[in-house]
Amino acid sequence: MPVLCQIYLEKTRDGVHRSGEPVRGTLIYSVDKPTKFESIHVKLLGKGKCSWSESDGDNTTHYSNKEEYVNQSCNVLHSTTDKKLPAGKYEFPFHFVLPNEIPASMKNKTCTIEYKIIAEFIKAKFFSATSKFTTEIPVYSYVSRTSVEPLHFGLQKELFSLTSNNKVIVKAVLDKTVASPGQNLTLKMTVNNDTGLVITIKTQLYRYFTYISSSKSKRVDKESVKETTSVKTLKERSVSNLMFTVPILPSLYSIQHTKVMTGEYRVKVTADLPFPHINEVVEVPVVIGETRDRPGPEVRVLDNKPSSSKDRYEKEDKGEWNGDDNWDKLHIS
Repeated sequence: MPVLCQIYLEKTRDGVHRSGEPVRGTLIYSVDKPTKFESIHVKLLGKGKCSWSESDGDNTTHYSNKEEYVNQSCNVLHSTTDKKLPAGKYEFPFHFVLPNEIPASMKNKTCTIEYKIIAEFIKAKFFSATSKFTTEIPVYSYVSRTSVEPLHFGLQKELFSLTSNNKVIVKAVLDKTVASPGQNLTLKMTVNNDTGLVITIKTQLYRYFTYISSSKSKRVDKESVKETTSVKTLKERSVSNLMFTVPILPSLYSIQHTKVMTGEYRVKVTADLPFPHINEVVEVPVVIGETRDRPGPEVRVLDNKPSSSKDRYEKEDKGEWNGDDNWDKLHIS
């Protein structure tokens, strides 16, 4: 019978692990007969990769990049003469600490950033037989501020006229440039519509995912965030004081601290003018996530359900582990 293994993880607040904080759990494994192992390790591994292709009709160019964020290992098996484990069930508590500046977990068709706990059992045979078990851990990263707050900005549009001034002037203040998921941003503005036209002011949140290859080529995917659009209409020759609310959906967060991609958000303000005039647009960057100076309390409870699955990591991953620390294991049967 092969090695039986389960990986238990302690629960954290919101069900995710945060950068700079511990990852604790217990490895429970069993063998049904005395078995000789070359090594048994439990590991924390975090990696990111991106890949895409671009075609000009005749030729297709492939781009890719990869990066490692954390690679820590604990030696489960004590050094013994023959490294043979008696039949039975064993329990091994493990404890890792995530680095401070790592990206949050994410996955789409172009990029994957993931963190895993991996248990690796290598049997002492001429042809080494290796069993791997893995469980993925969701990681949330603290973000860094990129702009001052409150942030003052504006836009100006001048329309062609032979008789008088025809301008739209917008002066705006964004209350904060860092927001936690689920919060709202407040945008106050004064709009001077010194034209003979009825215009609209629209605000909307946009997401920019920029993927970066090892050759520094970039691909930018831009999309509007649904349910964040607000529109207000202004009559001609008027001055209006407006307030917009930009909702930050709970599923949104910025991606920082990685060289394979960036995940950014911008509040787009549009002065929408009737045809044939061209609209005027300004975009303001905002960061979505928790900053390290505002962390919430953390509560941990041992998960009552094991999480484990057979790993399919590539052979190239073998032998990458470092930081070998010995931990005590408990023989519980």
